[in-house]
Amino acid sequence: MLKELRMHLTLICSTITGLILCVICLIALQISETNIDTSSHIAFENQLQTITYQLQTYQSIKLSWLAQLETNNKLIISIEDNTHPLFFKGAWTPLTPRDKLIQKAHETALEDYQFDMDAPPTSRLNISKQFFKIQGDECEYYRVGVALIPSYKGSFSLTLLQDMSVQKETIIYTRLLFISISLIGIVLLSLFSYWFAGRAILPITINQQKQVQFIAAASHELKSPLAVIQSSNSVIQSGIHLDSQPFTMQIERECKRMARLVDDLLLLATADANTWSIHKKPVELDTLLIDMLDTFIPLANGKRQRLNLNLPEYTLPPVLCDDERILQAITILLDNALHYVQEGGTITIDLSMRSDTCIIKVIDNGPGIPPSHASHIFDRFYRVDASRKDKNHYGLGLSIAKEIIHLHNGKLDFSPTPGGGCTFIIELPLLKKS
Repeated sequence: MLKELRMHLTLICSTITGLILCVICLIALQISETNIDTSSHIAFENQLQTITYQLQTYQSIKLSWLAQLETNNKLIISIEDNTHPLFFKGAWTPLTPRDKLIQKAHETALEDYQFDMDAPPTSRLNISKQFFKIQGDECEYYRVGVALIPSYKGSFSLTLLQDMSVQKETIIYTRLLFISISLIGIVLLSLFSYWFAGRAILPITINQQKQVQFIAAASHELKSPLAVIQSSNSVIQSGIHLDSQPFTMQIERECKRMARLVDDLLLLATADANTWSIHKKPVELDTLLIDMLDTFIPLANGKRQRLNLNLPEYTLPPVLCDDERILQAITILLDNALHYVQEGGTITIDLSMRSDTCIIKVIDNGPGIPPSHASHIFDRFYRVDASRKDKNHYGLGLSIAKEIIHLHNGKLDFSPTPGGGCTFIIELPLLKKS
């Protein structure tokens, strides 16, 4: 499903960006072709102006110069002096015969532009000229310029044609270049779209993987108590054992475990849906910790563990928080410490302040957290004991504690305790004075 989504996103992104790229390339190509045509036309006009200047200035023109000009620029030059053609056969042979092209140019000038090459100039000072294009017999195109040039002896008529094959080749090359750029761009955009789509759905992929792991772990945790309940119920129904109280107690114990697991799951589901409500009020954490200590000292004494509380000598300002939720988070950390610290071990709760932050540390000298497990310690259902022999812990406590602290705009982290063990650190923002 995610692969189909990625391909779908890639297709949409590639199509949109590809269309945009094609439109940009078409616009750029149009501008480029217009510039090529404009530059060629300007150069053609300059060549016609050069020949006109030569005719007006010197009243004669060298055939060798005309031949060189024709060869270098693919021109066809026809000059008539008072309707008498200049004896010049040309320096190269076009696909369509020269005479036929010149005649077609004269006919087009007369029919389409009413420009008569045989008529005398209308002015003795100004040059009459006209520019257009014609097509040869072989479908080749020529740029045409015709001009009537006045002189003191009468007039010159100039017909100038330029083979546009060079310009056409330039345009074809430009088009191929733009097509190549477009194709390469579309391929690169498609690759980028595929990568970007993968990055876009990465949180979904990770979330799906976590969901699968979460369901698998929850199923595993629920499977064990259900099996115990089922077997105990079967024994009671069989009537083999007259005393059913041990089995009913076992069923009750497993039901409580399941209820606790379901409560934790619902709590995390509420947090994921952002519907977990907390009721904040100013709370004095030192008083909260003292009251909590009275509850856990008997548990610590029963396991021959020392439970200490370090409070600062100065008075801490109150913290804006939900006291029940904060107490729940600290209880989870303290319960973990009591569980993992061996007999004779020490657990210390330390309260301090840094800048505008209140810091609560739960320090133990237990076995600590191996480095290989450190990055997963807050994952749901994750336990260092992979065999899951411990039935009192599901691996959800630290996840719940982290969610609680996160809802209070605080941080929950851990670090190794010097000399061995683990230190969990809670940072909560202090209530700012108005």
